[in-house]
Amino acid sequence: MKKIALYAFTLLATAFTSCTEDFGDWAEPQGFEQEEAVGVSFSATAGAPIDMATVTSETVSVFTPSVTAEGMTSVSYSINVEGTTLETDAQGNVSVADLTKITVSKYGKAPEQRTLAATVNAFIAMGDEVLKETAPIEIKVTLVAPQISNKYYIIGEPSTWDPTCTTMVFSHSDTNVYDDPIFTIIFAPVDNDGDGFCWFAVTDDVTVEKNDWEYVLGCMEGNGNNGESGKIARRLDLEDDGSFKIPVDGSAKFIKMTLNMMDYAYTIEKLNFSEYIYAPGDPKWNPAVAPALWSPNFDGVYEGYAYLTTNGFKFVGSRDGWDPQWNYTSFSKYSEGITGSDNICAPANGFYQIKADIPGESLTLTSTTWGIIGPAQAGGWDADTDMEWNAEEECWVATLDLTADEFKFRANDDWGINVGGSLDNLVKDGGNIKNTEAGTYEVKLYLTRSTSNKMYCTLTKK
Repeated sequence: MKKIALYAFTLLATAFTSCTEDFGDWAEPQGFEQEEAVGVSFSATAGAPIDMATVTSETVSVFTPSVTAEGMTSVSYSINVEGTTLETDAQGNVSVADLTKITVSKYGKAPEQRTLAATVNAFIAMGDEVLKETAPIEIKVTLVAPQISNKYYIIGEPSTWDPTCTTMVFSHSDTNVYDDPIFTIIFAPVDNDGDGFCWFAVTDDVTVEKNDWEYVLGCMEGNGNNGESGKIARRLDLEDDGSFKIPVDGSAKFIKMTLNMMDYAYTIEKLNFSEYIYAPGDPKWNPAVAPALWSPNFDGVYEGYAYLTTNGFKFVGSRDGWDPQWNYTSFSKYSEGITGSDNICAPANGFYQIKADIPGESLTLTSTTWGIIGPAQAGGWDADTDMEWNAEEECWVATLDLTADEFKFRANDDWGINVGGSLDNLVKDGGNIKNTEAGTYEVKLYLTRSTSNKMYCTLTKK
């Protein structure tokens, strides 16, 4: 045990004699030797493991103190738990809220037994002197949390009314569900019954394992009475099925449902995806001139091209501002090498094909270099003429001889990614482009849609 003596100082007054005016230097410091503490003994015994699920009071016992000291007049305690000092009473009780906060800060919210390192401090008053004695203990705590499964699913009209159906799974970050209890899914509303509504419910691993309708999750407002937000519970705890109901009236192409399973709460949002989203980022953070991604089916699945760096980018829904926006945490599935927290960071600086599936929460980046292929150039259909990236103009450039024949553009010397069609409107997997006059040309390929809603190329004869 560690012992530190805290000194008490005495102010001494000196009497003065008026007739002689003879006095000592009363301001001179007086020194006193500290007396040895005699017969001091302190120990602290850790309390029993704490299961917060069984705690009903605002405080809980974490240690039992034992002090003997000759001449002791009083004693008080504090406890330092994982670097935080907490107040405690004479019986070793601390605040449940404070102990929970420290446990969550160190370990997260998972309801598993955790061990906290602590030091109990005893302040022992012995007359004018106070001694501090310490004793190390360990506190074992199990937090209380609701049951949270690893996976949740939609059943009903969007899939099938079967408690074991797992085809429509909510997305999750794959971290511990008690550290991240948020689950999301985006799906198209379906009216199979012809009543103008999409009916559905929520299941989880427990429902699937038990294959029991009583364990299906529904809204606490009652069958079909869900709002945009509310609470959920299992049917065995509801008065009716508690199924969710969404109107299929064209007001939303997709529905986004979010579950916060720490609170057993839900939110429902209507989504209508635009034709384009935009990718501002390093080195071009202005949405007004950022690369654009296209969704030809207005279904939230976008594709486009941009020069990206490891310094990051994000997606926005308008050239006029930053709302709505999607960042790294908007997705749960990524191609190799993508990192981020808020901004999305490419694996390396380069020119990428971007595929952003917002309903599916999937993001894919494919690094590309581009070339010209076809009989109009020297390599025919067997070999490309390589192009170079022009950062200032944001285009791929090559100067070469072209005959009066056909050509296309493709990436990475492979047909997996290629564009063709007309010079002023290139499309994915488009047809061959016809060059009508032989000559030497500067060819510029514009794929980013930064200044146009279309991909295009220019041929300038030299």
